[in-house]
Amino acid sequence: MKLYYFKAEHGNFGDDLNPWLWGKLLPGFFDEDDREIFVGIGTLLNHRLPQEPVKHVFGSGYGYGQPPDVRERFVIHAVRGFETARVLGIDRSRVITDAAVLLRTVPFRRATSTEFRFGFIPHQQSSRYFGWETLCAELGYHYICAEWDVEKVLFELSRCDVVICEAMHGAIAADTLRIPWVPVTCYSYISEFKWRDWLSTLSLPYDPVRITSIYDIERSFSTADRFRNSLKRSLKSAGVWSSDWTLPPRKRSREEEIRRALTELQSAARVEPLLSSDSILEGHVERYEELVRRLRQPGRVDSNRIVFN
Repeated sequence: MKLYYFKAEHGNFGDDLNPWLWGKLLPGFFDEDDREIFVGIGTLLNHRLPQEPVKHVFGSGYGYGQPPDVRERFVIHAVRGFETARVLGIDRSRVITDAAVLLRTVPFRRATSTEFRFGFIPHQQSSRYFGWETLCAELGYHYICAEWDVEKVLFELSRCDVVICEAMHGAIAADTLRIPWVPVTCYSYISEFKWRDWLSTLSLPYDPVRITSIYDIERSFSTADRFRNSLKRSLKSAGVWSSDWTLPPRKRSREEEIRRALTELQSAARVEPLLSSDSILEGHVERYEELVRRLRQPGRVDSNRIVFN
C-alpha cells in the first residue's frame, strides 16, 4: 500500500504530517505498490484521486473540486467531519475528526515552558504573499511558518500561550497540544468549508477574525521575474493580453492597508481563544488508536471489503 498525500513545492505543515506521523504510527506499513493507497491527512477527497487503486480513507476531508463517488474501490475507515460525510453520502458513524489528532500519541520535542504570549501561523500560501514576520515582530508575536518542517512547527507552537491561526492544521495541532487558539482569515482562498467540517467534530464555531489582504509577493523575486511582471502589467493595461498568460501578482500593498492589517491582527489577541473539551478530544484519539491497532493486525486491510453505509 502506498501513502497518498499532497506534496507542496515549498513544504506545508498539514500535508507533511503524513509521512512524519504515519511513519511513526505504522512503521514498515507502506511501500510503493499503488494498487492500494492510504488517503490520510488533508483535503484529498475529490475528483483528483486516482481511479484504479483501492483507496483507504483515514481521516481525510472533502473541500476542493468535485466529490468522488465512494461507492466503489473505497474503504472508508474515517473522515474528517460531518460536512464531508454529508457531501459524500457517507454514514455519520464514519466521522471522527482530522487524523492529525493522533499527534497526541507520538513523541516529539516540546518547549519546557512557554516564551511567547501569542504566536501566529498563516496559511502556507499567505507566507508567500507577504512577509508577515515583519508585522509579528512589530506586535511582539512569535511568527511560525507552515513551510517549516513538522518538528520545528510543533516545537514553535509549544513555545506559545495562544496561537493565532490562519493555517487550519496549525489550529488542529494547537488544539491537540492543548494550546488555545484564535482563527483568522487573511485571504479569500481560505476554505470556510474545511474549517467548519473539522470544527463540526469538536462542537466549536468558526467565526474568524478578518484581516485585510496584503501583498508583497515580489520581495523574493529575481530581477528578471520582476521585469517580466512589470512588462505583463504594462501589456495588460494597454489591452494586449491573452487568457493563456499567467496574471502578474499584485504589487506591494499601500502602507495604509498594511497598517490596517496590523491593527486587525492585534485585535485578534483580544478575542477569546478556542479549545475543544478534553473529553471530546480524547474520545476521538481513542477511536483512531483502535483503527490503527486494526491496521497493524495482519490481514485486516482487505481490498475486497468496500465499506459504504
